[in-house]
Amino acid sequence: MPKISILCLLILMLSGAIILLEQSHKDASVFYIEGDDLFKVADSTGAFRFAKIAFALVDAVPQWKARIRTGEYAVSQGDIVIDVLKRMFSGQRVRHKFTIPPGWTVMKVINKIQNDNLLLGSISSVPAEGALMPDTYYYYFGDSKDSIIQKAKHQMQVVITNLGKYVENSGLTLSVILTIASIIEKETSSDVERAIVSSVYHNRLRKGMKLESCPTVIYAISGGSGEIHRDLTREDLKFESKFNTYRNKGLPPTPICCPCEKSIIAAANPASTEYMFFVAKPHGDCHNFAKTYSEHLKNVKALRAKRNVEGR
Repeated sequence: MPKISILCLLILMLSGAIILLEQSHKDASVFYIEGDDLFKVADSTGAFRFAKIAFALVDAVPQWKARIRTGEYAVSQGDIVIDVLKRMFSGQRVRHKFTIPPGWTVMKVINKIQNDNLLLGSISSVPAEGALMPDTYYYYFGDSKDSIIQKAKHQMQVVITNLGKYVENSGLTLSVILTIASIIEKETSSDVERAIVSSVYHNRLRKGMKLESCPTVIYAISGGSGEIHRDLTREDLKFESKFNTYRNKGLPPTPICCPCEKSIIAAANPASTEYMFFVAKPHGDCHNFAKTYSEHLKNVKALRAKRNVEGR
């Protein structure tokens, strides 16, 4: 009898060693939400054959299971079970990136968040346009959809606080600065041009001229998405909306996108110029600026001639 017991013990020990040393036969991810059945979680990866028993054992010991945080845990081909369990016990979760590019509208950001299946829950409230700072934010599987919004809102506040001197010296309200910045953001991606584009809009506002910014028309026509995937027409410029700066004097009622820090600085600190107009250069790099309407018409004519040659 003692011999059988020893034999059984040896078999159990050997089986346990085999299970813990079993290698994953493919790359996979273990997606765990607090309280999940670990056996089922391991089984869903398809990476192990017998090692799922080890996960079941962990599941049966509350003190062990409580150490595992919600998240995604990477499994590489050739990883042994014990290494995967160590990662889970130590919280070595896969970290993901969520990038908000400069110039995205809040609607576009919300759609991206909603379509990210690694983020859980629902969005409790939609932030105001322009309230999110374009940047790359990090998160883990299981984080809430709201968490990305809160991070982006917080980062916008951090940037605004750090730019306090620009805001104070401008003599403008933060709302006005962000609105001008959002238009600058949609008009140019050139760091050299931002302050010059800003000067055009400041000069126009000062003289009571309409801003006549195409991105504001696109924002209006698209219902806030900021995208229409076609060229604007003359009829579009007549579109009735408070955002259409071809119809209305002054700024639109809110920003038209989420501006980056450089655009916010440019909006609060425009270059000192006499420019009143600008249009894209014929060869596509940046813009031609003009002080007078007749000079502007020459720049427009050059652009149209280039487009006619290209058949656009």
